[in-house]
Amino acid sequence: MGFALALLGVWIGWLGGRPWRSPTVVVAAPVGLGVLLVAAAGWLLLSDLGGRTALRVPAATLAGALAFGGFAWVVVLDSLVTSTGVRPTLVVLNFVGAGGAVGVVVGLFTAKQAACIRSLRNARNEYRDLFDGIGDTVLVHDTRGRILAANEEAVEHFGYDADTLRRRSIDDLEGEASLDGRYVAGNGRIVYETVHEPADREAVPVEVSARPVRYHDAPAILSVARDISERRASERELERTRDQLRALNRVLRHDIRNDMQIVLGLAELLDEHVDEAGRDSLDTIVTTGEHVVELTRSSRELARTVAGETELPLEPVSLSEAIHAELDRRREAFADATLTVEGEIPDVTVRANDLLASVFRNLLNNAVQHSDRDEPTVTVSADLLRGDPRVRVRVADDGPGIPPELDGDVFGKGEKGLDSTGTGLGLYLVESLVDHYGGEVWIEPNEPRGTVVVVELPVVDDEA
Repeated sequence: MGFALALLGVWIGWLGGRPWRSPTVVVAAPVGLGVLLVAAAGWLLLSDLGGRTALRVPAATLAGALAFGGFAWVVVLDSLVTSTGVRPTLVVLNFVGAGGAVGVVVGLFTAKQAACIRSLRNARNEYRDLFDGIGDTVLVHDTRGRILAANEEAVEHFGYDADTLRRRSIDDLEGEASLDGRYVAGNGRIVYETVHEPADREAVPVEVSARPVRYHDAPAILSVARDISERRASERELERTRDQLRALNRVLRHDIRNDMQIVLGLAELLDEHVDEAGRDSLDTIVTTGEHVVELTRSSRELARTVAGETELPLEPVSLSEAIHAELDRRREAFADATLTVEGEIPDVTVRANDLLASVFRNLLNNAVQHSDRDEPTVTVSADLLRGDPRVRVRVADDGPGIPPELDGDVFGKGEKGLDSTGTGLGLYLVESLVDHYGGEVWIEPNEPRGTVVVVELPVVDDEA
C-alpha cells in the first residue's frame, strides 16, 4: 500500500499543473496498483498464512513492476516518445504500475495455492497419522478384493512390505469367516469373525468390521480388523472353568451330599443305642454332618451361579412365600435361635428364580452362626420404597457386629467371621445372586449391637 501511494505521489508531482492528455491511460495503472495493494494487504492480515507464504505477494509485485518498467525503459521509449511526445517518466510509471498490478494478482494466486497445498498436506498427514495410529489392522480393497491401501499396523500384522501387500487379494489374507459371529451393525457395516494368515506366523483370529466407502472416486471396502486372540483364550478358559464347575456341581450333588445323608441317617439310628458317655460324640457327628450338607448346598449353588446356569430367564417369585418358607426351615435347623418377623412382609413378587431361597437361607445362617450368644435373636423386616418399585428386606442380628479386619470386604469370596462355623461362601453367593436379580445388598450396624444385612430387589408388576 505504501509503495502504491509513493508511486502515485511521484506521478502527480511530475505532472505539476499540466493537463492530462489521456486520463484513462494515465490514471488506470497506478491507481489500479494502489487498490490491489490495499486489497492484498487486507487479505494477508485476515488470513492465517505464514510469513514465508505472505512474502510471495510483495515479491511478485516488485518483480512485476521491475519487469514491466525495464521493458518500457528499454523497448517502448525509443519508439513511443519520438512519435507522440509523451514524457518518458510517465510512460515508465504507468508500465511499472501495470507490472506491479499483475505481480499482485500473481502473488495472491500463488499464496492462495500455497495455502491450499499446505492445508491439503496437513490434512494428508493427519489422515496418515490416524490411519497408522488406530492400533488395528486397516485395509482398503476394491469390490474384487484387491488391496488398495494398508496402514502400518497391517504391514506389521501380515508380515509383508507395503508394496507386496497391495499386490495381494483380501481372499489371500483371510480364512473362512465364522457365520456364528456375523451380524449387520447398521449404516451398511458388517461385523464378522475370521482368521488372518500372516506370512511369518500362525493364523490369528480377528473380528472384522467392513463397510463400503469411496476410494479415489471408486467403490471400495474399508476393513478394520482387531486381534481377538486374548478374547478367544479367555473364552476357552471360561468354558473350561464352567466344565470344571459343572463337574464339581455333580460331585457335590450326588457323591458328597448323598454320602452325608447316609451318615446322618445312621447317626439317627444310633441315637437310641448311645449312652450318655457317647452322647456328645454323636451330637458332634450330627452337627458336623449337617454342616457338611450345608456346605455342599452353598457350594453347589455357587458353582451353578458361576457356571452361568442362572442366566436362564428369570421369573416372578413371591417374596413373602420365599422368606416365610426359609424362616420355617431355619427355625427347625436352629432350635436355640429366635427368628422373628417384624411387621408384615409385603405381598409382592420380585424377578428371581428358585435360588432366591438361597439368599435368605445364607443370610439367616450367617446371622446365627456368627453370633456370640447362646440364644441368638434374628429379626426380618421388609418395606416397599415410596415412589420406587423396589422392596428392601432387612435381616438384623444381635451378634458381635462386623470384625474390623473384614469391614468393607464381607462379601469377598471365602471371607468369614472369626470363630465362625460358616462356610465362607454364603455372603459371596448372596451378592452374586442379588446382583443377577438387578438388586443391591449392603451391611449396616445394628443398635445397640449386631449387624443388619439389607437386600434391595426390584418389584415385578403382577399384571406385566
